[in-house]
Amino acid sequence: MPSSSNLCKYDLRVVKNFGLVQHPEGGWFKRTYSSRKLVNLKYGNRLCGTSIYYYLCKGETSSLHSLKSDETWYYHFGSSVVLHLFSKGVYDSVVLGRNWEDGEVPQYTVMEGTVFGAELTSNRGSLMSCSVCPGFYQDDFHWANQADLLIEFPDYKEIIYRLTKDADT
Repeated sequence: MPSSSNLCKYDLRVVKNFGLVQHPEGGWFKRTYSSRKLVNLKYGNRLCGTSIYYYLCKGETSSLHSLKSDETWYYHFGSSVVLHLFSKGVYDSVVLGRNWEDGEVPQYTVMEGTVFGAELTSNRGSLMSCSVCPGFYQDDFHWANQADLLIEFPDYKEIIYRLTKDADT
């Protein structure tokens, strides 16, 4: 993951303008909303919802992971972004962007438990927002296991290698 000193001028301007910091899964983020209300779930109390700005600089990816909550992604500007989705033995992908005539969508909800990651379709950054409901809670975040995914989805090994942090996750 590049440090802010390694970013191109455009990416650095976006990161500074929106007050973003590096995200552990790749890219840059800033929490923009946290509900003041809680919901009681079988695994604990969670905020009703949370939102972030999320920016991928050119050359960055969002590593494969899953959440216990649904996460809606909203495209704002820049490169289109491919969401890679692995769930219950099925691989799917969705392209976030503004080119609706080419099948791109401006928002997409990733359902809880789906293993997913993201990558840019071109060599420029992209600003999105992500909203998690019930809200994001660190204990509900899980890195994808590369070995397990390679067994279940052998036809998608290139994507899995590209979007997993390393072989030990």
